[in-house]
Amino acid sequence: MAEFSNVSVDRRSGFCKSNSIFYSKRSPLPVSPNQYLDVTTFISSRAHHGKIAFIDAATGRHLTFSKLWLAVDSVAECLSDMGIRKGHVVLLLSPNSIFFPVVCLAVMSLGAVITTTNPLNTPREIAKQIADSKPVLAFTINELFPKLASSKLPIVLLDDPKTVPTEESKIVSNLQEMMRKQPPNGSRVRDRVNQDDTATLLYSSGTTGASKGVVSSHRNLIAMVQTILGR
Repeated sequence: MAEFSNVSVDRRSGFCKSNSIFYSKRSPLPVSPNQYLDVTTFISSRAHHGKIAFIDAATGRHLTFSKLWLAVDSVAECLSDMGIRKGHVVLLLSPNSIFFPVVCLAVMSLGAVITTTNPLNTPREIAKQIADSKPVLAFTINELFPKLASSKLPIVLLDDPKTVPTEESKIVSNLQEMMRKQPPNGSRVRDRVNQDDTATLLYSSGTTGASKGVVSSHRNLIAMVQTILGR
């Protein structure tokens, strides 16, 4: 168990009475000392053994690691061109998809914040989350487009752009086009991301009360990945 100089932790439970926090009884894993590191860069810099990153079980479509990181860079470049910057919140309303991580990793690489909402949520529940999280852009699919109809958010479609919803004026792009954009030859100028910056704003189900936004930093996510790698 790690030693905490400023708190008194019960060695059996890991609980600290002074701040009501439970601490892990395991020794902490080393996290990168580089303070200016986003989770996307951290993950992409790891050695990936194997060619396939994601597989769509329903269609068999897949993304190799090389195509994944090219797609992330391309989407990030498009988002940057749209004016997405560090601290901006981007909403993702989508069922499970191999493109879900492409959007998340691209958004977080810019220092922007990803917030997701359940496709089963009602338009009223989604509108409440939008009012609370204040996103500047949304990603969704054609089928779920009506749930964002009352919002004024510009929208990027994740699926086939040939079937365009009625309010097409809200649609600013589609993911397939963004993924085809050639990444810049040189390094992209972007805001410096600190490990303590917010990476995700995920909402609880609200089982015992109103749904609440839960903040996770880049450091939180890096530590989670490091925990999995350290097993």
